[in-house]
Amino acid sequence: WGYSGTPAPSIFGALPVHANFLPTRPSEFVAYHIVGLNPNVLNASVVGPSPHSHTAFRIITDPAQPMRTIWRDSHRRTVAIADWEGHAIVEMPGLFPRQPLRNWLRLSSDRSSRYMNVRGVQYIWAPVDQYICLYYTQSGMSHILARVSALSTSISIELTQQAIQYGLLEVCILSASVFLSGQSID
Repeated sequence: WGYSGTPAPSIFGALPVHANFLPTRPSEFVAYHIVGLNPNVLNASVVGPSPHSHTAFRIITDPAQPMRTIWRDSHRRTVAIADWEGHAIVEMPGLFPRQPLRNWLRLSSDRSSRYMNVRGVQYIWAPVDQYICLYYTQSGMSHILARVSALSTSISIELTQQAIQYGLLEVCILSASVFLSGQSID
């Protein structure tokens, strides 16, 4: 994927095309990676930011409780919990209470994107080329805040400084791992 600076077509007709809607240049991102997939993204480590990477989060699915995944930060605080049995339930302590995953990552009516509400602000996750991109859509304008992509042995999560300032790092880690986990959202 290259940045050409020319407008791309609307994403499945779901989102308007604005210059700010185009993917941000790679140099404008802070990169984290989900690595050590053992056997998958629901049992892994999150390292970053580059170039001085450290283990920032751990994603843990205990074999004794295979239907529960816990996301912990580097201080071992619980960032998120997902229960996969039946309809998946998710929570982020201090950010939002237990709720169905399908409500937190609500599918658009045309099934081309997912709406996410964080601290009363609505965001949209939508696929663009090999990425799943997070957009801020307030005030009638759309611009990219983060993007996720699957690499050969890891998952890349790239965030703009604005996304980090909005406190979306943990939300993006959770969303990326859910999207690429193979678990049912709906």
